[in-house]
Amino acid sequence: MERNKLFRTSNSDNDQHPPTYSEHLTQVPATFPIGEKNVHPLVNITELQAHLRILGAFDILKWKVQDQPRPEGMHKDDAWALFVNRAVYRFYAYLHAPWPGDVAQGSSEATVPPLDVLMVWHSYLLVRGGQSLA
Repeated sequence: MERNKLFRTSNSDNDQHPPTYSEHLTQVPATFPIGEKNVHPLVNITELQAHLRILGAFDILKWKVQDQPRPEGMHKDDAWALFVNRAVYRFYAYLHAPWPGDVAQGSSEATVPPLDVLMVWHSYLLVRGGQSLA
C-alpha cells in the first residue's frame, strides 16, 4: 500500500496535498483529524515551545558531557552512560529529600531540580505515561 494512502483520513481531493503553514506557527487548529474523529489539541503553542526548549537543553547537555576530557580509553558514549547513571541517583535523592510541608517539589525556582535530574524525570514520565511518582 502506498505511504500517503496509509495516512489519509478521508477520501476528499483536498487530502492529497499537505496543509499550508506560516513560517511561525502562532496557533494550532481547533481540531486534528485522527482516524474518523476530530480531536481537540492537548497542548498549546507555548507548551510546545517550552517542551522543545527543554529537549534542546538535554541535547546540549549530552554534547557537553561527551566533549569533556575523559580517562584514556573511555568512549564518549560510556561517559554519557556514567553521567546518566549519576543523574538517576540524583533524581532518586531529589525525590526522597525532606521538603517543608508547604513546598511542592519543582513548584518554585528554589525547588526546581538541576537539568540532569529534570532529564531523568522527563524520561521517567515518558515511561510511566504521566502516572504519579508515588
